[in-house]
Amino acid sequence: MSTIQAIVLAIIQGATEFLPISSSGHLILGSWLFDWPDQGIVFDGAVHLGTLGAVLIYFRATWISLVRGCLMGGVVPLSEGSDGPSIPARRLLGLLVLASVPLAIFGLLLKSTLEENLRTPEAVGAFLLATSAMLIVAEYAGNRSRAISSTGVKDSVIIGLAQAIAVVPGISRAGTTIAAGMALNLDRASSARFSFLLAVPALGGSGLFVVIDALSEGVIDGADWGQIALAAAISFATGYLAIAGFLRLLRTASLKPFIAYTALAGVAVLIARAAGV
Repeated sequence: MSTIQAIVLAIIQGATEFLPISSSGHLILGSWLFDWPDQGIVFDGAVHLGTLGAVLIYFRATWISLVRGCLMGGVVPLSEGSDGPSIPARRLLGLLVLASVPLAIFGLLLKSTLEENLRTPEAVGAFLLATSAMLIVAEYAGNRSRAISSTGVKDSVIIGLAQAIAVVPGISRAGTTIAAGMALNLDRASSARFSFLLAVPALGGSGLFVVIDALSEGVIDGADWGQIALAAAISFATGYLAIAGFLRLLRTASLKPFIAYTALAGVAVLIARAAGV
């Protein structure tokens, strides 16, 4: 793998992991468009760790409050000000764990099947259209009257099931979880915040699977660690900027730009493949 390929794919991973447009799908499309060889599982693990670091650092105050609150029985603030909304730490932890269970189960059951059959541009194009449809439903179905502090067990289960669908390349993890939250009447910012917090177990679990695969296949020793470190750093930086920019955007705008993008990208890929590109 060339350094240019590593840089471009790391930027794609970081920029798209937290946007509702599918990072896994864009990694497949990037390699297809530039006719690049498979980047390998060690690289995948590195860029996932980079984006994991981004969400940990961006929400560091939340994670510190969560750990402290779970140990001492406190709450987690959900805004910058001390007088803003909050949620009991142990309740938030339980909701995140509960919402992560479906993805873990689906990932274990379907991982090999998905890798063999759906890592193609045609599949990604079709599922980008599905992501666009889900975002349309989210944008127009819910009344967005609830904050994250009102999230309960039922909400967590539904959002977790939505996240599990995103094991399919082209289905956005951020898109499905944000769409599910908004369909449950959470406001855009609360849906996005819960999605970002839920990314930590998702990315951590994905990274763990990659490490296990890399060790079992014996590819660790042959990795270019300088290139791997560069990719991790780039995905961290772009992921951090993507989180900040997306949250800022949702304060004043809607999901319509992402609806349009995923629809147009999906149609363009399908047309290109039908034309033999």
